[in-house]
Amino acid sequence: MEKTRLLLLTCSLLTLLYSCNNDPERHQLSPIEKGFILYADQTADSLLFYTFDSWKVESQADWITIESDSHMDIKYDFNKRYLCKVFVSFTPNTTGKTRYSSVLVESYDYSYASPFVQLGLLNVSRPYFTADSWLDEQSGIPDVAHYELIDSANWTSDSICFTVENNWMLVPDSEPGPDWLSLDKTSASKGKNTVHLTLTENTDTENAREAKLRLLSGTVSNLITVRQLPARKE
Repeated sequence: MEKTRLLLLTCSLLTLLYSCNNDPERHQLSPIEKGFILYADQTADSLLFYTFDSWKVESQADWITIESDSHMDIKYDFNKRYLCKVFVSFTPNTTGKTRYSSVLVESYDYSYASPFVQLGLLNVSRPYFTADSWLDEQSGIPDVAHYELIDSANWTSDSICFTVENNWMLVPDSEPGPDWLSLDKTSASKGKNTVHLTLTENTDTENAREAKLRLLSGTVSNLITVRQLPARKE
């Protein structure tokens, strides 16, 4: 998923209003970034903006919390522009769907809404997600999506790759797990991880077979389906 492409959508979702150079006294409110994409288990980010004046910020959703919501004692100085950083925290998205809202930033007579889009997905790079529905068809941002790894009948090894914000587990969605599929590890620490899969060959010429694995990062979980195709008929 290309971050640049996703940021373009966030600007179209919510109106961004700000002024740069029109005030004769040189008042200014200028965002450094205009939109943010988060995975379901990401819980922290920040806003950066320039201003000459006192400012305040306000969350527009109950899943977004502002660490410092104002700095009201700044004295205007024509020659002094401030770089302001505001820390923002989020509750994990356990809904399985994308959600979006904004943080409103105000300074002097200017304001802008900084959009935040939090996916229902964990950051799984293999397999890539398949969208069931889109937040916007032109955006590349899924509203609801799933992960499916498809292997041929004689393929006996594969991998699942992901980056998560918490210690994780990857386990069968129901017990007992499949006897034709094994994992080289089922848990580890946060960060970038690869789990190697070992499959037995599927000799059934009629039926594919599936195993559902659940990836957990904190309170967020996503299903990953491993599907092995039927053998070719001679």
